[in-house]
Amino acid sequence: MTIASIAQKLNMPIRVLEKESIKSFLNRELHLAEIELFGLSVKYGAKNIKDLQQKIKDGEIPETRNSVEDFFNFDHLEAKKDKLKKILQNL
Repeated sequence: MTIASIAQKLNMPIRVLEKESIKSFLNRELHLAEIELFGLSVKYGAKNIKDLQQKIKDGEIPETRNSVEDFFNFDHLEAKKDKLKKILQNL
């Protein structure tokens, strides 16, 4: 099924369906990133990447393979979240 046929069945312009589909996808991705960030925040008691970095520096969190991987994942997720929010604001 094509987007044109779906738009026709829904009796809506293709552009509206495309925009709403993209918005829905981006919101879903944002929600998933926020869920992962929340899990890491709870796991380490850190509000953001700077907080996590400070806790590692201060020795509150041991520098293990898992914590280093989580650190980079936390950083990646924060960047992804910011990027998704900016894209959504510009839609």
